[in-house]
This record gives sequence, C-alpha cells and structure tokens, in this order.
Amino acid sequence: MKRLISLYFIFITLLYGDNHLDKNYEFAVNIGEYNKINQNKIKSIVSRISKKFAERFDNKYDVNVTFIDNVDEVVDEYIRYKKYNSLVIYSSSYLKYRDKLKEVSKYFFTFDNNIDFQRYVLVVNNSSNIKSIKDIKNKKFLSFSSNDNYSDWLDYLTLKELNKRYKKLIKEEISVEKDAGLVLKLFFDKGDFAVIRKSSYKDLVLLNPSIEKKVSILIESEPIFFYGIGLFHKNTSEEIINGFDGIVIDGSFNREYNHLIKMLDSTKIKRIYPKDLETLEKFYKEYLSLKRKVDVQAK
Repeated sequence: MKRLISLYFIFITLLYGDNHLDKNYEFAVNIGEYNKINQNKIKSIVSRISKKFAERFDNKYDVNVTFIDNVDEVVDEYIRYKKYNSLVIYSSSYLKYRDKLKEVSKYFFTFDNNIDFQRYVLVVNNSSNIKSIKDIKNKKFLSFSSNDNYSDWLDYLTLKELNKRYKKLIKEEISVEKDAGLVLKLFFDKGDFAVIRKSSYKDLVLLNPSIEKKVSILIESEPIFFYGIGLFHKNTSEEIINGFDGIVIDGSFNREYNHLIKMLDSTKIKRIYPKDLETLEKFYKEYLSLKRKVDVQAK
C-alpha cells in the first residue's frame, strides 16, 4: 500500500527483551517506498507525534520509533516478539503476511480519512479515448510509487476481464510520488490513466472543479481498502495496549494533534478488527488465484 503514511504515527524499538517490550511502546513503521525528502518529513512529524504521545502518559512509558525500509526484514522479529511489539505497514505488506500476522496479533488499527473503507477509482484523461478496461492497451499508466495496492487492483481488473497482467497491455508506466500528482499529471496530459483513492480524487475536484472537464472516473472499486495497517503483538501487556486504546476511543489525541496527522495525509487513527479485513483478504485471494491461472497458462 505503498505510501503509508497516510500513516504514521507512533512506533518503536529498543533493545531486545520481553521485559522491555512489556513496559514500553516499541513500534516499527514502514516508509521504504518514499523518497528521501518525504522520508525525512515523515520522520520529523512522527517523532513529534511520538513525543506528544509519551507526554499523554506523563512519560511513564518510552515511545520509540524505528523507521524501516523493508518490512520483510522485521516481520520475523515482530512475530517472535524480540524487538517490536507493534508494526505499521502498507496494506499490501499485511496481505502478504496476513496469516502469520493475524496469528500473533491481537489489536489492529489504521490511519485513514473519515470513512471506514476506501474505494479505488480508475481515472482517465478524457482525451485518451479510454471507454473500458480493454482500452488501456498501449496507453501510459501513472502509478503511485507509495501504494502497491493501486497497481494490484488494476492488475486484478485486467486479469479478470482480459486474462492478462496490466504490464503486458500498457505502453509505459510512469511513477508518481504524490496522490495529487496522479490527477494533476492526467489533467496536464502527462499520462492516460491512473488509479487513486476516490476520496483523494474528490478532494482535488473540490479544490479545482475544472479537473472534471479533463479527468473522469471510469471504474470504481467496492469500499474495501485501507491505506495502512497497524498491529500489536498478542504478547504485548494489557497495560500498554489499554493505554493506546484509551486515546483512540476517546478521540482526544486525534482532535488535539489533527494538524500533525493531516500532514501525513490522514485525518485520524482508529481501531479495526480482523473481521473488518475479511473482504479485503477475499479480494486478495481472488487476485492471487487469477495470477496463478495466468502464470500456468503462460508456461
């Protein structure tokens, strides 16, 4: 779900040892898909948030944040409860390790806008003559460098409708580093189509209604997506989890530090439950099945 942070916010690393994990917040946050400038911005904001978070508890607990470039390298440490008691990752990374992560986690949360689930939309430059998914052939796709799920959803559409991976259809894939940049580049004829959160597209249209004259929604997903997902390990002490849950439930932290959270392209942190992820997981399983089918046919 590259570009986590919509995300992100409090997380931790200290030295190793269960006692330490029982008494402090030890978060690992994946920001690897951002460029260095955006990484530094995220680190600065999250550090400020983590400091404020610690102050909420009169500094009774340490709140330590480790920024990770590659989630594959820390999942095992999280699973074994050796270095982190919390992990914040892109949705795409969660889906990759979902079975293992669900087995060892007992508290789930996410950072997102003021809606329960996100819809993705395939938006097109109106002059590109794209009337259906089959028309993306030999077109320029603007992909978001920090959200794999956008491309996964596009891949799902082409596999389901055309029995082909999208990369086999398009003329060129152009990486874009900001959500807003996807639509703006379409508006200025720098690409033919893109995938973006519907909420992001609508926000841009509100700011500049003329966008709809040149860029329109072709296909819309079901509301099943999250930007990023946070987890607490099942061995984490109740004291630590209850402290975190308390500020999520009463909403005070979201209100008081909304200006910082907004700088991460999010509006709030909220608790979710495994059942909330079932539809997303069902989509991902179907996507993997479609990929395997095409791979077998290609042999």
